[in-house]
Amino acid sequence: MTTRPEYITVGHFGRPRGVFGEINVTPDTDFPDRYLELTELLVERNGQKEVLTIESATLIGGRPVVKLKGFDSREAVGELTNQSIEIPGDLAVELPDGKYYQFDLVGCRVIGIDGTDYGVLEEILFYPSNDLYRIKSDSFGEILLPVVDKFIKGVDIEKKEIIIDPPEGLIEKSS
Repeated sequence: MTTRPEYITVGHFGRPRGVFGEINVTPDTDFPDRYLELTELLVERNGQKEVLTIESATLIGGRPVVKLKGFDSREAVGELTNQSIEIPGDLAVELPDGKYYQFDLVGCRVIGIDGTDYGVLEEILFYPSNDLYRIKSDSFGEILLPVVDKFIKGVDIEKKEIIIDPPEGLIEKSS
């Protein structure tokens, strides 16, 4: 198992909801119901991490809505819109086998089943149809690889390696 970062981004504050200080949350997690269990969130304000206490939380249409202590009006909580929400890394949910956090994957070396070194996974881009791995490679330039089971053959977090089998023609050597 890899070392977890000190803090993990789990969402972003959206628009205020109502007039009493509730705010919508756009979760960056597969576990939006976790907001119902959390008592505190971290947000960066004025260049420092600030702990915000959750007074109440609910799911509306599958999205979390939270009421934070000290934010009692639409205007007050509106200052948080678009701010990233973090939690301490040790509060991250244990994932089942075959599932990984972004922080586990970013930085992994991407290797073909034939041993070709395609470079390092720099970023995961999220799209409705399927996600993309953005891979930086000295030999191939920037690679955008669709994250589909057909192409991703294995992940070894301990070795920091992702094994792929890209279709012919998808990845070309840069000149």
